Amino acid sequence: MNYPSPCDLFGHETVQRDAIFSGEDRLELRRTWGPGPIACVIGCNPSTANALQDDPTSLWWNAWFQLFGFGGYRAVNLYPFCTSSPAECRARADWAKTDDWYARDQILMTNLPHVVEVAKSADQLFACWGNIAWDDVWIDHVVEEIQSGEEPWPDIWCWGKTKSGAPTHPMARGKHRIPRDQKPILWRAAV
Repeated sequence: MNYPSPCDLFGHETVQRDAIFSGEDRLELRRTWGPGPIACVIGCNPSTANALQDDPTSLWWNAWFQLFGFGGYRAVNLYPFCTSSPAECRARADWAKTDDWYARDQILMTNLPHVVEVAKSADQLFACWGNIAWDDVWIDHVVEEIQSGEEPWPDIWCWGKTKSGAPTHPMARGKHRIPRDQKPILWRAAV
């Protein structure tokens, strides 16, 4: 479902769009449209959204954050590998099997401090990787980096939880689909 972008009195779109890439990997997607708090959203891997276009997930975020009074969001990911296929992301991240140590040592270790910086600077932090994020050790490491070290130590919110307790992805289907007016749920409180 497409949601209209906010427009000014003359019908011009008011969303400011930006994206930060490292080569072909997307470190951040940014959308702002007005005054209000700025959220951080952590997903699993970027799909096709960039500085010029949205994808189904970013369209959902645009609508939800506007509805709940946010002025925008910054989206980061556990893995910055751009693909709409979680299987492709998983294959690329399996560096022990593929011998792609560059993916681990350069890309993930460049991405992690960026995720932590964006998460700690947000007014509210959301997670939404669903069951497609498979590596609990990596997830726990990212969460620990965000909720430790220098302050602030933000709580992490979500829009629902999977059976396994993972934060639901906005594009979940069927009975797991998240309604557009879903109130945030605390996923992990900072200790």
